[in-house]
Amino acid sequence: MKTIHVICRSTIFVFLFMIMSVQTNALETPAPATGKTSEITLVTDDGVSLKGTYYAAAKPGPAVLFVHMCRQDADRATWSNVAQRLMSSGIHSLAIDLRGYGESSGGEPPFTTMQNFISFWRTTGMNDIEAAVQFLNSQPGVLPENIGVSGASCGVFIGIEAAQRYSNIKALALLSRPFDAEAAKLLSTMDAVPVLGAASEGDTRSYQAMKRVFLATTNEHSRNIQFKGDAHGTDMFKQQASLQGEMVDWFKHWLLR
Repeated sequence: MKTIHVICRSTIFVFLFMIMSVQTNALETPAPATGKTSEITLVTDDGVSLKGTYYAAAKPGPAVLFVHMCRQDADRATWSNVAQRLMSSGIHSLAIDLRGYGESSGGEPPFTTMQNFISFWRTTGMNDIEAAVQFLNSQPGVLPENIGVSGASCGVFIGIEAAQRYSNIKALALLSRPFDAEAAKLLSTMDAVPVLGAASEGDTRSYQAMKRVFLATTNEHSRNIQFKGDAHGTDMFKQQASLQGEMVDWFKHWLLR
């Protein structure tokens, strides 16, 4: 049995989520999908070809954009179970391979220091997010006024940057670090965007970073879930059986309104 510590700005909100969460010792499996999955190609403004998987729900509804970890073996497939569960719940989603990862072109992003890596994704790399958001906004089944973003590892600051740029992003789910002063500054100005954060206690730097995310957000409904273990980003799905369900419930609550 795992231990989960939940910090929340609203006691009532914690109680509701505790009721909705089910503890299990097995890895969560997606509910039977209702909708259609398709492979797509996006071309960014600077000419990079991005591969993506679009999960179209069977009826009009909101949408979620998934941003994977910036690790050599990471790609859009890490989100497939969560995306299928959202699709079955009436929420469309798009998972993309960021430039230089998976099946996308663009070459490997620079990583001489953490700061220049973050700077790259806040500038050039945001062309990927622009293309993805434009795609979601253009889909006939998507209600563009209600978009969520879920990011893991580098997807944390990418997701925060996206929410600052696009006013139709209404909720964030962020797994593990990195997080810097600029991200904290942006979060402090977005009181209308609730943030679900999660990290493993054994993933020490991420654990501390996600505490800072929670302190920076000004939305009273934001939550920070602290898990036992040492998994990072979407690797937590293997150690923490309830995490995918927490994310699905989070987006259902804030986007299906």
